[in-house]
Parts: sequence; C-alpha cells; structure tokens
Amino acid sequence: MAITVIFDMDGVLIDSEPVWRDVEKEFYLMHHGLTLVDDDFDAFTGMPVMVFLRKLHERHRLPAHDLSLVHDLIVGQVADKIRQQPRPVPGIFELLDALRQRNIPMSVASSSPLRQIDNVLDTLNIRHYFQAAISAETLAHGKPHPEIFLNAAAMMDADPQYCLVIEDSLNGLIAAKAAGMRALALPAPHQRHDPRFTLADQIIDHHDEVLPFILNSW
Repeated sequence: MAITVIFDMDGVLIDSEPVWRDVEKEFYLMHHGLTLVDDDFDAFTGMPVMVFLRKLHERHRLPAHDLSLVHDLIVGQVADKIRQQPRPVPGIFELLDALRQRNIPMSVASSSPLRQIDNVLDTLNIRHYFQAAISAETLAHGKPHPEIFLNAAAMMDADPQYCLVIEDSLNGLIAAKAAGMRALALPAPHQRHDPRFTLADQIIDHHDEVLPFILNSW
C-alpha cells in the first residue's frame, strides 16, 4: 500500500499566516481606516485569498470594484516579506527528509496563488521534495470543498483513502475529511483548543509527530 502525504503550505511548510495577517491589517488600516481582528481572519483561514477578500469586504461593507488590484498588492507584499525573512515551520526539513528516505510521495495543496507556492518552494529550497503542487486559485471550489485534495490525489495517481493531509486550518481540515482522507491538524497556538479541530485524526504540535502517526496507522 502506497501512502501519499499532501501538505497545506501556509502554516504547515512556512509560518506565513502572521505575515498575511500583518500585511492585510496594515493595508485595511491605511486604506479604509479599518482595524482587523482575529475574528476577521479565523473563519476564512485556508480559503483562497480572493474569497477571503470578498467575504471581508461584504462583512465590513467595503467597495469591491477593485478587489483584483487589492489581491495583487497584498499577495505581492506577502511574497516580498517571505523572501526577505522566511520562517520555515519547525521540523519541516527533518520531516521532508524522513518521508523522502522512505520513498513516500509528497505534494502541496494550497489556497495561495500558484506564484506564491512557487515563491515559498524556491525560497525554502524544498521544491525537489514534491511530485506535484496545486493551488485552489483556479479551481471551481476552494476549501472547505474537497476539490483541491481530490485533484492533488489524482495528480499523484493516489487513492484518497491512502492519503494523509497536514493542515493548519479548519477549512482545510474539513476539505481533507470530505475527500475521504486522513488528516493531521497543526493549528495555530491561539486555535489549539478549538474543539472543532477534533475532526482531525490527530491534533499535533510539531512535525515530529507525523511519521509516528503514519507508521502506526497503516
């Protein structure tokens, strides 16, 4: 039986969720005088950037005619900050090495735009670990819909029941379980005790828990 591991990116490969939030907070404070809070982000974490922006503008009754420009500005600023000061999630290099040594195929399935996925893989110099990378940017449905994970499995010629997804967001976790896959949740510290994450097969605090889960589960 061949196990395939599918990684979310933001918050799983790289500690970039704080970067997204800082850039978005600064943008909306500067351009709209709006102070964003955790509640503005948490419900939409894991969704494509454009979906988040649409929901944010609806929530705060902001004009939506320039969302494409806002999207490109925010994505560009996040990419620059990641290149300048990348913060890989602790243990990710060791986990990638361990999985590769066991010939376990790996892919990336992220709601970030493909150019941002490319930026992270190149900045961290980890592209060679992955057989595929997919963005929800051009899909009909973003997370929490399972489309992205089903497509990732198809790209890898993998059976969903033998796929393990590593996710930091509730929306991504819902998508993984809806795809019929096992899932590990690596939530942000302030969400660690959110009972909804018990949907995961296991909640982890560090990547060193991933390989033992695989070895004990299949």
